[in-house]
Amino acid sequence: MKLSNLFRKQKESNNAILAPMPIITPSESEKNEVKSSENEETEKPLVISYATGWPIDIIYGHLRKNYEEQGYNDALVKSDLAFKDMNKDVIHSRILMTFRQVNLKYNVLLNDINIRKRTCKDAGLFTTLSELEHTESIILAHKQELAELEKDFTSNENEASIPLKSYECGFLRGIATVTMAGGAMTINMTQRPLETISRMEIPA
Repeated sequence: MKLSNLFRKQKESNNAILAPMPIITPSESEKNEVKSSENEETEKPLVISYATGWPIDIIYGHLRKNYEEQGYNDALVKSDLAFKDMNKDVIHSRILMTFRQVNLKYNVLLNDINIRKRTCKDAGLFTTLSELEHTESIILAHKQELAELEKDFTSNENEASIPLKSYECGFLRGIATVTMAGGAMTINMTQRPLETISRMEIPA
């Protein structure tokens, strides 16, 4: 009777591991990770349609986000390279922190599975043990993928470079817009005296 109850508890615990996990990702509008114009931080949770239910979905959600619009708006506020680098550092640090949080979550799951595996071996629950080993293999594969993604993100390479490169692109586009607007204003200012002279009445 006790063995049956233990088997039932192990099945419930294993199902809890495999249950979908809450996903917190960048906002769908993909506009503001840092609202630089007001020096405020705003975060909005997203629901990812391609989510697998594992913590790695959070990382994919951040790495696929396009920051070009934010970079463009920041450049319109202040087209200074130091300002650009500061905002890129904020984005970089936030995503690195998310990497650490996700890795910690996987470590907790892995430790929990190892404890349950020992319990199943002692109780002779080999079917449950096999399921736990399968879950363990998924976690280890995800941790390896996370390590590769973090390496690419840190070196700003491959698909993991989307956040910082898109921000850079948007900021440069914003600087170009500001420069063009400034040039147009200068041309208008130089043309005004000529227009005024042309309207003056020349005495006979």
